[in-house]
Amino acid sequence: MKGILILGGDERQKKLAKLFESDNVTVHSAFDDAELEQLRPLSAHETIILPVPCSKDKKHVFSADNTLSLSLDAVAAAAKSTTLIIGGGFPDGFCAAAQKNKARLFDLLGEKEFALFNAHLTAQGAVRLLLENTKQYVVSKRALVTGFGKIARPTALFLRSLGLDVYVAARRRENITEAAALGFKAFDLSELSSFVRLFDYIFNTVPAKLFSKSDVCRMKDGSVYFELASRPFAADESDFERTGARFVSGGGLPGRFCTDSCAEKIKETIENYFAKRGEKLE
Repeated sequence: MKGILILGGDERQKKLAKLFESDNVTVHSAFDDAELEQLRPLSAHETIILPVPCSKDKKHVFSADNTLSLSLDAVAAAAKSTTLIIGGGFPDGFCAAAQKNKARLFDLLGEKEFALFNAHLTAQGAVRLLLENTKQYVVSKRALVTGFGKIARPTALFLRSLGLDVYVAARRRENITEAAALGFKAFDLSELSSFVRLFDYIFNTVPAKLFSKSDVCRMKDGSVYFELASRPFAADESDFERTGARFVSGGGLPGRFCTDSCAEKIKETIENYFAKRGEKLE
C-alpha cells in the first residue's frame, strides 16, 4: 500500500502525520485500538513508522496513554521483504524477528545527527522541568549531573547558563577530565555517597542503579532528583518516601515539551533516508 502508516506514540506522532499530509503524502495512522482495527492487516502497509522510543517495555509499541495495545511481535510478523519499519531504539529481539522476514529497519536513534538533536531537546526539557518543580531562585544553587554523554553534557551546560553551580559525576576518566576542562567540578561516580548531601538538584542520565536507599536518605532536605534516563533508573522512586528529597520523572521530555521541533526533525531524517536511496514518499 502506498504512503505511510504511523503507529502509536505521543503528540510527536500526531504532528508528524500532519506534516506529511501537508506535503501530500498518503498517511494512515492508528493512535488507539479502534483506529488500528480499521487499518488491518498491517501487512498491507509497506512503510511503517513507530514512535521514538518505539517501546517502553520492549514488548509493545509505545503509546502515551496506553490507548494502543499492539505488540512488537505483531508488527514484526506483518513484515515482509518490501516492508520498511522506521522508529527509535528497536529492541534486539524485534530486529531479529523483522529481519527474519527480510524487512528493512531504519532506527532513527542510530542516526548520529538525530540522536544528538534528540539529546539536546531532552536537555532543554530538563531545564523546563527544573523551573516547574522549584519555587526557589536557582542561581548559585548546586546541581549534580550524572554521566557526561550526549544528554548529560548539554544538560550541564544549560544548567550552568542559568547560574547554577554545576557538578558532574562520571565513570570514564576521559569524561571527568573533559568536564573539568569545561569548568565543571567533576568527580568519579564511585564517590557519589560522599557528595550526595551537597546538592539542591540532581539530574541523572545514567541507565544503571547508582543511588542506594541510604544515599537517597542522605540527600539534602528540599532537594529534587530528576530521572532523565531510561530503565533501569539510577534510584528507586519508592526510596524517596518519608525523606526530605523529591523524585521527578523526566521520561520522554522531547515529546512533552518540544513536540513540533521533534516531529519536524523526524520528518527531515526520514526524507533524507529516502533521498539517499533515490526513493520518494507518496
